[in-house]
Amino acid sequence: MAGVLQRLLTRSGILPVLRTRWREDLTNASEKLEKKIDRRFDALTRDIEQLRTELAQRSPNAAGGSPDVAEHVASLDRDVRMLRDTLALDIEDRLTSANRAAAFERAAVAGHVQAAIAGAAVETDPSVHIVINDLLPKDSYQALLEGIPRPVFFSQKDNTKQNLRLANVHVAPGRTIEMLTFLEQTLIPGIMVPALMNKFAPHIREFYVREYGQERGVDLASIPHEATAGRLMLRRPGYHLDPHLDPKRVVVTCLLYFARPGDSEGFGTTFYRMHGTPTIDRTNTFYPESQGVRCEQVKMVPFKPNSAVAFVNWGGAHGADIPRDAPKNTERYSYQFYVSPNPAALAAVVGEPESAIAE
Repeated sequence: MAGVLQRLLTRSGILPVLRTRWREDLTNASEKLEKKIDRRFDALTRDIEQLRTELAQRSPNAAGGSPDVAEHVASLDRDVRMLRDTLALDIEDRLTSANRAAAFERAAVAGHVQAAIAGAAVETDPSVHIVINDLLPKDSYQALLEGIPRPVFFSQKDNTKQNLRLANVHVAPGRTIEMLTFLEQTLIPGIMVPALMNKFAPHIREFYVREYGQERGVDLASIPHEATAGRLMLRRPGYHLDPHLDPKRVVVTCLLYFARPGDSEGFGTTFYRMHGTPTIDRTNTFYPESQGVRCEQVKMVPFKPNSAVAFVNWGGAHGADIPRDAPKNTERYSYQFYVSPNPAALAAVVGEPESAIAE
């Protein structure tokens, strides 16, 4: 399949159109350009369907079609749709002279975010957590919403549970790249992690002392911590996550809610009280009910715009649910990351190989 997409793009006329038209005044030629690109993409779609038929006829299982062929063609079709969306949104941003740089400037958001985290009330039932309202300035939050790409850009293995990471992005609209870069290189590591560590400082120290003893616990509370396992998440009806605790090296978990106008508040994060003391081996995610420990729902943090929830990874379990009978068009977007100790620093204190303590 190597080179097939490029050949199809060239044959359908999209690449020549882009090369000649991109340099023109898009403000005057936009409508004509968009219609022409639409026609070219329609032609390309027909080419893909023809390719699908031809490959199926050549395969040993021509009657039913080869699974490998179907997978390759589906991947090609997805690539085309991503390219089409990327071009359309990039053209739109150029036509409107969209500039989100100011909304993503550290100086413009740091004070606001730090104040929002510092002002959040610490709750302890069933575990230590805070709910952060008005997390970002309004224009910054709106810029983040605008950067959320269409579902085709997310992982496709499970329609109810899809993720997107900046490291895995090969093609995406400029606004999406800006959004993820801001989250993963500015907002979370440079602003939110230090603020959360300060907010939860006494509870984090207690967490480490409980896990590793007084002497090592105090030392671990003071080592560098960092954001890990960040991902933009899309969840749909049928998604269910049983009550659980995150892997042992996770000290704090945080979810940023990207609720849009009209989104239901009912699909947030649920906190549970554990009735019993399980034997916890949390190298991986731990599910208390797997040991017969009953989990009682205590509260559900509502899925509200421009809000976040952060909690210490101990004491109570958490989960999430979007029932199958929820409206079919339900889409819940959020960004989750962990706060974990630097692996080398953790290994030095506990005396274990770094590979043995990684998440």
